[in-house]
Amino acid sequence: MKKSKSIKLIVICSVLLSACQDPVPQSGVASPPVPTSTSPTLLEVTQPVPDATQPSATQTAPAVQINVEHHSDVDITHLELGDGKVSSGPQMGYVYSCITAFDSTGGGAGSPGNWLNGDGTWDLTRKQVVDGSIIWPHSFTISLQGDQRIFQGNDLPDHPTGIFPIASTDDAYSADRNPNSIQSQNITLSLPALPTAVARPNCVAGEVGILLSGVVIFSAFDAEGRDAPAHEVQDGCNGHPQNTGFYHYHSLSNCIQDTASGHSALMGYAFDGYGIYGYYGEDGRELTNADLDECHGHIHMIEWNGQMVEMYHYHATHEFPYIVGCFHGTAAIRALSAGGGQGGEQGQQGGGQGPAQGGGGQPPQQAIDACNGLAQGAACTINTPNGTINGTCNTPPNSSQLACMPQGGPPGP
Repeated sequence: MKKSKSIKLIVICSVLLSACQDPVPQSGVASPPVPTSTSPTLLEVTQPVPDATQPSATQTAPAVQINVEHHSDVDITHLELGDGKVSSGPQMGYVYSCITAFDSTGGGAGSPGNWLNGDGTWDLTRKQVVDGSIIWPHSFTISLQGDQRIFQGNDLPDHPTGIFPIASTDDAYSADRNPNSIQSQNITLSLPALPTAVARPNCVAGEVGILLSGVVIFSAFDAEGRDAPAHEVQDGCNGHPQNTGFYHYHSLSNCIQDTASGHSALMGYAFDGYGIYGYYGEDGRELTNADLDECHGHIHMIEWNGQMVEMYHYHATHEFPYIVGCFHGTAAIRALSAGGGQGGEQGQQGGGQGPAQGGGGQPPQQAIDACNGLAQGAACTINTPNGTINGTCNTPPNSSQLACMPQGGPPGP
């Protein structure tokens, strides 16, 4: 996603203009206005796009140093493994997961890679990648309809991918024999254009968001509850397919261009509507878990729609859980990928949650069946090919059906 010189000039000018205005008292997080137009504005996503629904009030932001070059003190040769770091509530460095029991025979990578150090850490610089450079017919758009941001696409990225299934002649085959093929999908996803925080963060299921490359982001776990970026082999853009053909990431893609200095650019959106940014904070330094909250985000002044506003946002890191550990807001959906279970050696946690669609509608049939004959408020479980989700029988929003709702909210449709 290349930025033209004119876009860079517009961004720099907007920052300079905001610095010349009178400061707004720092009394809390700026409340974004609700868009009044219901006519969709179609935006082809070939680069990070301005968002007309976001806060319009500007503030001075001297802490955001846009000219500071990126630098890092993160030791990517000894990254701590996230295996088993699943929590029953928000916890820094963990995934607050709606799935509480994983399938230990569910597949995933086979032999341990030689990039595992044997001391509970792994070496990113030694990790193998899947060979190949395949170009796909990418399609991805964002439109604004009232207070909703609508995503439509085919899950095929705007960057090359490796060759899948992984060929037996590929060096990566010795550690990961992913037999799945990348397939075009039909994604229609509706997220709140004006995300709001909840009193207590929500759990995540198999998937956590979508990047501006048009590709879905899965959680940090593989089907067995292990650290997916550490164990599974991805291509050079950090992606690979699961058993129903969804190409996806578990961490930030190397093929999405970040800013050259200062605070990272917008990379995508979590399923609660909040923005996902790259590795770098306000001073150009690479962030770690210690810089972020239990959901992997924080609040400060950021550039949003060409203006400086104070709002919550997520950041990617090289540390587990990589992108989203829990939802700061209410997730509009928790799963886009259909099916579930494992295709041969390789499947993903994200399946088993319902059809490939998003935004409203009836809860998945598994959740309805789990509460058959049970009363409101009764404990329930949803058995998926990848593990067991514990929850409570309740009536989800926009539904008349009693369904098993996981800890942290209703399951995604």
